[in-house]
Amino acid sequence: MPDDDNYDPTADLEYAEVDDDDQPRTSTAAKGKHKASVNGQAEKGQAVWEGTYNRSWDVVQEDAEGGLQSAVDSLIARGRRKRAEIDTPLRRSIIRHMFIILDLSESVLDKDFRPSRFELTLQYMRSYVVEWFDQNPLGQIGMIIMRDRLSEVLIPMGGNPQEILSVLTDKRKLEPSGEPSLQNGLVMAKGGMSHLPSTSSLEILVVFSSISTADPDGPINIHQVLSDLSSSRVRTSIISLSGEIKICRQICQRTGGKFGVAMDEDHLRELLWETIPPPAQTQSSNPTTLGVRNALAAGGNRVDGDGSRPPPVGDLMVMGFPVRLPPGGETLCVCHGLLKKGGYLCPRCGSKLCDVPTDCEVCGLMVVSSPHLARSFWFLFPVAHYDALTVETTMGDRERSSPTCYGCDRSFKTMRKMFQGFLLRM
Repeated sequence: MPDDDNYDPTADLEYAEVDDDDQPRTSTAAKGKHKASVNGQAEKGQAVWEGTYNRSWDVVQEDAEGGLQSAVDSLIARGRRKRAEIDTPLRRSIIRHMFIILDLSESVLDKDFRPSRFELTLQYMRSYVVEWFDQNPLGQIGMIIMRDRLSEVLIPMGGNPQEILSVLTDKRKLEPSGEPSLQNGLVMAKGGMSHLPSTSSLEILVVFSSISTADPDGPINIHQVLSDLSSSRVRTSIISLSGEIKICRQICQRTGGKFGVAMDEDHLRELLWETIPPPAQTQSSNPTTLGVRNALAAGGNRVDGDGSRPPPVGDLMVMGFPVRLPPGGETLCVCHGLLKKGGYLCPRCGSKLCDVPTDCEVCGLMVVSSPHLARSFWFLFPVAHYDALTVETTMGDRERSSPTCYGCDRSFKTMRKMFQGFLLRM
C-alpha cells in the first residue's frame, strides 16, 4: 500500500486500448455548431439553450435620447394596424352573456409560465374582465371553477366588474387541487344560461390547464353535452395551457368557437384578448329579421317594387332604463338580499338593483342605462377605415388637398418645412 502523499489513483487501473473506430463520432457541422454556441455563450454570457428563445427586452431599442417612448409608440401603432386590417363584419352581437370556466386542478401549479400558470391566469383575468366590460357595456360575465372532479359557480352571471375583481383577488377561495371535469363545467355553464333569451349571444370561455378530464360515469357523456351546446347555439372557446386535446378542438369546431394552445405568456394574452370583441354573426338565428334595415329604410312599406312581399317582422327586445337612487340610506336589494346604499330602481316593478346592466330578479326585465346602450352601437356602426396617403400624393394634388387635418385640425407640414427640419437634425 503506497503512502497517502505519493498515492496515484490511476496507478492500479488498467486501461484497454480502444480503436478510433469504436469512439462515437460527431459530424463536422455539429462540431462547428457546438463551437459557435460555446463562443456565443462566452460572448453574450448566456447558456446554450437560451439562444433558442427570443427575449422581449432584447427587441426593444432605445431612441436617440435614450428613452423607450418610441418603442412604446411603435407597439401601440402596430396594434392599431392589426385591428384596422380586420374586416368589419356586417352583424355583431350587442348583448353578450359569457361564462368563464377556469381549470383549478393541480396542473395549474406548473411553472412553465412565469411565475406559474395559476398566478399568470389570475393576473390576465383581472385585466381581461376590465377590458371586456369596457368594450361590451351591456354584457354579463359569470365564472365557474373546476377542481376535485367537480365544478363550482364562483361568480353568478352579472354585469358588475368590481364584484368579479374582488373575488379574483381573494386567493383563499381559489386553491388548486385534484383533477378537472370538463363535462361538469360545461353542463353547469349551459344550465346557468338556460333562462336567457335567444336574442343574446351565449358564450363559454374555458381556460384549460390539464391534459385530461375526469368526467363522471352515467347516462350522459361529454359527446352528448357537445350536441346540446351545438343545438342551443352556445359558442364555446377553449384555450389550452398544456397542449392540443382532440375533444377540446371538436367542441370549438362544432359550436363555432376558437381553440388555441398558448405557447408563452404573450401568446396566452393574445388568445384571451381575441375573445373580447363581439363575435361576428354571418347568419341570423331568426330568418325573418334579415331585412329589417331595408324595411325601416322603406318607412314600413313593402320592400319590393311590385308590393308582392310584405315587410319583415322585427324581433324586438324589451329593455328598461332605471332610476338611480341617492347614496344616502340603506335599503334591501333583490339581487343579493342585503342592505346596501344607493342602487337603481327597476322601471317595471320598482325593485332595487345594485348595479346595471342586469336582469331584474322579480320581473325578469333587462335593466340597462342609456350610455351603455349608446356605446354598444359602436360595434354595429364602426368608423370606416382610413386610407394611408403618401406625402407626394398629398402635396402633388394641391387643389383637392386641405392644409389642415379634418380629424384634429392640425396643419400639415409642407415639403419645405420637412426638408428644413431634416437639415436641422443633421
